[in-house]
Amino acid sequence: MATVAECRRFVGDRESLKQLIELLASDGYEVIGPTVRDGAIVYDRLASVEDLPAGWRDVQEAGRYRLERRDDEALFGYVVGPQSFKKFLHPADIRLFQAKREDGGFRIIEHREPAKRYAFVGVRACEVAAIRIQDRVLLEDHYTDRIYQGRRSSSWR
Repeated sequence: MATVAECRRFVGDRESLKQLIELLASDGYEVIGPTVRDGAIVYDRLASVEDLPAGWRDVQEAGRYRLERRDDEALFGYVVGPQSFKKFLHPADIRLFQAKREDGGFRIIEHREPAKRYAFVGVRACEVAAIRIQDRVLLEDHYTDRIYQGRRSSSWR
């Protein structure tokens, strides 16, 4: 079986993809990829290759989104869905600190979130480009976002 370092880019059959997901999970990565939930293809945690949207496509029109079955069992036979990987790398809600009452005042306790190691499966070229733009803005511009930096340094690049 390959190491995680050897799996940066991967194209293969379903059994190989199953092994890849198992390898990543056993190496401590939270494997994130497309799955069907609530009538949409969304990005979420993958426990196995069976969680992928096999045989589903999304049909998008002006103001409309729906899923329909394909004639095959393609795992990635859909266009980019209603979400992005940003929800994992730069979530909308994060805890910065908490305050505790102490001696008639407050003590501020900085929140330190343990870094998660993400491995993204099924990332499209346009999504890679979007992540690179986030990196440029949040890591390489005048001010570095420390929380984003921590998430990116622990994620699989």
